[in-house]
Amino acid sequence: MEIATFIEKLEKVPLSGDSKIWTDPSKADFQESLARWTDVDKKEPGAVVFPASEDDIVEIVKLAVETSVPFVAKAGGHSSWSTIGSSGFILDLSRIRSVEVDSEKQTATASAGALVGDVVRAANEKGYCAVTGTVNSVGFIPSTIGGGITLLAPLVGFGSDNIVSARMVTAKGDLITISEYDNAELLYAIKGAGQFFGVITSLTVKIYPLSILGTPGGTVWSGTLIFDVSKGAEVAKAAIEVKQNTTRSYCLAGVMPAPPTLDPIIMAAIIHLGSREDAEKAFKPLFDLGPIAVPANDEVSFGKVNETFQAFEIKGGLKKWLAVGLTSIEQFQPEDMTLLVEQRAKLTEKYPASKPSGFVIEFTSNGPWDKVSAEKETAWSHRDVAAWCQLLCWSSDEESLNYAYGIAENFKEHIRQRQKEAEYSIYGNFSRSAPVQERFKGHERLEKLRSLKLRWDPQGVFTKEFMNDRG
Repeated sequence: MEIATFIEKLEKVPLSGDSKIWTDPSKADFQESLARWTDVDKKEPGAVVFPASEDDIVEIVKLAVETSVPFVAKAGGHSSWSTIGSSGFILDLSRIRSVEVDSEKQTATASAGALVGDVVRAANEKGYCAVTGTVNSVGFIPSTIGGGITLLAPLVGFGSDNIVSARMVTAKGDLITISEYDNAELLYAIKGAGQFFGVITSLTVKIYPLSILGTPGGTVWSGTLIFDVSKGAEVAKAAIEVKQNTTRSYCLAGVMPAPPTLDPIIMAAIIHLGSREDAEKAFKPLFDLGPIAVPANDEVSFGKVNETFQAFEIKGGLKKWLAVGLTSIEQFQPEDMTLLVEQRAKLTEKYPASKPSGFVIEFTSNGPWDKVSAEKETAWSHRDVAAWCQLLCWSSDEESLNYAYGIAENFKEHIRQRQKEAEYSIYGNFSRSAPVQERFKGHERLEKLRSLKLRWDPQGVFTKEFMNDRG
């Protein structure tokens, strides 16, 4: 069915009063609604549909399924795939943005459009910490059902490990509950691959008392250390030592652009789930190198810890992000940081427009959730990743962006000289183009996901993932 006919039918559906249907791309608000973290492959949809309630989502998805009109759901707009051409529509969930905290059950329930920052703040206000990513403007549900890398991993596991239940609109347009007791087989799927099985209208997750942080006021220590680029290998060596010897720490370290000139620096953004005194011990190898600047060195409320990562909230521009998993921290050598510094210098000399690009390693301390028993396994397949090489390519034109991404791909191949093929890992929240066996590792896991896809979405309403990937 043509998108215009679909819209005519949708306008006759009794949606709630706050819902909206926008079809005129000449309007400023229409164009503003298309803003995403990256403009790569940005398309102009036939319509943007804003449900304002769970019932609205059900009715909209049901009609789209019945009429075979394609759509993509959008929460925070941080993915490169929350875009579609004129034959389809964007299901914009931003008007359904709430978080309910249940202190008795120690859970938080986020609605479809809730952002990471919404959940962090709501939990913190009630004396809890939520298991989320570090960028407040990212959609909470999509980031969590895609795995959920988190500062709290050493203590309570990944975001997907903490999913209790969900309400989801299926490929048939039915609203179902997913939990340990209802449609339990889908609980496996939404813990790491949920975006390929339906539109989740609400997600209930475990939250934890701030006391798990080990400080009287529910604070954590947060610091930023700046080094000259000549110190790259030394910083990498110190970061590796932190990984090997700490139990409650987070570290992001590498070559980054320094505002306002965007010239290169070596930066370490470090967080300790504990006191300043314990943090100084945990990160002693980095402090001992003598940073040229320490712009942050504070005990902060857990509800504000993500403010360190505000630079990653910026929307627009041409960006690609490649996250390459290391199954052992030793797969990254100190001289690899020197290589990244050299490659970024080569990139920015040839293409100054690519100066916003940055290449880092990111990790948390090891924890008990890095390996689980077979019965606790889920669609999330990256527990064995000890660290991620986060390669952010950012420019203003396609030629320089592609050159930068070529550098990232070459570095990936360089790292993989130290890996077995079964260890190849790509973070699925940042990529849908990498081989499926690198985003969802393990033959048994893939076969289970293929079987669930065939049962719950045989027509591929929510992408063709797991349907034609055996080649």
